[in-house]
Amino acid sequence: MFGSSSAGKTAEEQMNRAGEGISQAAQAVGNKMDELFKSSADSASKWETDKKAPPDVLAKIHGLFQQATAGDASGEPPADAGMKAKFEAWTANKGMSKEDAMAAYTKFIDEKKAEYGGA
Repeated sequence: MFGSSSAGKTAEEQMNRAGEGISQAAQAVGNKMDELFKSSADSASKWETDKKAPPDVLAKIHGLFQQATAGDASGEPPADAGMKAKFEAWTANKGMSKEDAMAAYTKFIDEKKAEYGGA
């Protein structure tokens, strides 16, 4: 019979197992990125609370965080100067994917840890 060889079935099973392995690896990478993002957010929150980072750094952090969690900014910028700077930092990331924004956020926080502290 055509298409019913045991070798074909074995190859198909191997491909299915490989696909499952890739899916599990992708999920593990996603979970690790989520952990790094949350850890970075903790550091950034402390910097803002303790007033360790200057407003321009906090604005960039805010912009990347918002892009990673909410996507593209919309609407008009706020009238408050500090909030406007954060909004403009967010709009600067327009079109960036959630994953890319998370990676950029985590990298930026990591680069600033020596300067502002954090684990």
